[in-house]
Amino acid sequence: MKNREIFQRDPAIAKLLNDGVAAVTESATRKEIETLRYELEHFVCEGQYKGGLTRILESYLGNADSTVQPAAWVSGFFGSGKSHLLKMFRHLWVDSQFESDGATTRG
Repeated sequence: MKNREIFQRDPAIAKLLNDGVAAVTESATRKEIETLRYELEHFVCEGQYKGGLTRILESYLGNADSTVQPAAWVSGFFGSGKSHLLKMFRHLWVDSQFESDGATTRG
C-alpha cells in the first residue's frame, strides 16, 4: 500500500491553492476567500496543533472571569506551520462565514 492510497484526497494530484504557505491577512478578494476555504477544509488538527489549541483554549477559559488574559506564544521552526495554526484558530474562533453559500468555519 502506498501513502497516497490512504488519504481521502490524493496528494499527488491535489493542487495546493496556497502553495503550502499560509498568508495571514484579511481575506477580501475572491481568490483569498477561496484559498481560506481550501485551507479550512484541509486543516488537520492533530498532534502539536491539537495540543497547542487545547492549551490556548484552556488558558482562556481558566481566566474567563479575569480582567486580564495571559498571552499565547507560538514557537517552532521555519516552515513548521505557526502562521497556518494561528490563521485557522482565528477563523474558528470568530466562526467566519462564506457569503457564497452561507457556510461557516465551524460547520
